[in-house]
Amino acid sequence: MEKQQSKKVICLEGIVGAGKTTQIELLYDKLSPKCYLIPELNEMSPMKEVREDLKKTGRISNMTNQDVLKIIRARGEIHQRLLSESNSHLVLMDRGIYTGMVFESGEMEMWEVEQASKKEGVIVPDLCFILYCSSNKALERVDERRVRVGKYKHRAFHENAEYIEKTKERYFEIAKKRPVILIETSGSKEEIHKKLVGEIYHDRFL
Repeated sequence: MEKQQSKKVICLEGIVGAGKTTQIELLYDKLSPKCYLIPELNEMSPMKEVREDLKKTGRISNMTNQDVLKIIRARGEIHQRLLSESNSHLVLMDRGIYTGMVFESGEMEMWEVEQASKKEGVIVPDLCFILYCSSNKALERVDERRVRVGKYKHRAFHENAEYIEKTKERYFEIAKKRPVILIETSGSKEEIHKKLVGEIYHDRFL
């Protein structure tokens, strides 16, 4: 944990379709080369292997407590490995501890997931933005991205209005108890980027 204390960590979280990936790219372009990027971890070992097993067995949408703990351990292992590899004072993260609480808690309470994550070395950001918008807007972006990428013919199991509203409520609950900044993202990507940058410099974070 001493390695993290020597760095400033900014994290972007949010519901599916909130525009998080776009904003991560814009922020990284602005803050480079002084910034080190920790990407979303789904394609990195050991997270990749854990998720592949869950998908293969059909448990990805119905995880047991043991499944949740495996994901937590994988996230912590990757976070600590990447922190040790970086000499940058500033770290930008694409998702983190709150993603585990919102999307990967299974039958566990969110706050149990938070405590377990901290014990396993999952990074707690110094500054965290939670991006959100209406479920209609989110699904509009999901479909646009799906067509643009051309990889998926249909929406994933979590890409529906009910799931989006559920995850939004969880993020709002976190915002009541943790020092995160909610950013509404129904505007243009330029407007949202301006909001983020304004908050970063307003807080004298940089």
